[in-house]
Amino acid sequence: MPDLARWLDQIRATGGCAAPVHLAGHTTTLASDTGEVLRHYTTATEPGGRLAVRCRNRRASRCAPCSREHSGDTFHLVRAGLSGGKGVPDSVRTRPRLFVTLTAPSFGRVHRVGVCHPARRGRCEHSGRHGCGGTHSATDVLVGQPLCTSCYDYPGHVLWNASAPTLWKAFRVFSSG
Repeated sequence: MPDLARWLDQIRATGGCAAPVHLAGHTTTLASDTGEVLRHYTTATEPGGRLAVRCRNRRASRCAPCSREHSGDTFHLVRAGLSGGKGVPDSVRTRPRLFVTLTAPSFGRVHRVGVCHPARRGRCEHSGRHGCGGTHSATDVLVGQPLCTSCYDYPGHVLWNASAPTLWKAFRVFSSG
């Protein structure tokens, strides 16, 4: 295999990616003033006519090596954003920031994928139970449906979703000012 060395270079460059993306095509960079070709690259000369690159998936369940690399990158970016460095001025240290996670309120218990809510002590005044105890697949039509339709806050759910854009806009305006 005459192109084995290049193929091994591609494998090393993916860093052990579990699902590399294979690119095919070409790119040409021209000088804007003269039109001269500054760089030209084509995958036609690569092994198999394609170039393997990392998938860069953030989920460890999909690709542990890319997830590990991303988590390290995230740490350094967040740190630089708080204390300066990596092109961010050191003056950011004097302007404290918050990392806020915004979560919608609960409108009631719903069926979920996997082992659904186990039965708990006490009883719902409508259906007589607080749990399901069943096992649901991701395609089960019950997933996301209320355990008890009488206990579920449908008006609150509708109002929250109708108001979410306005609430988000107000939060952004308040937090940037």
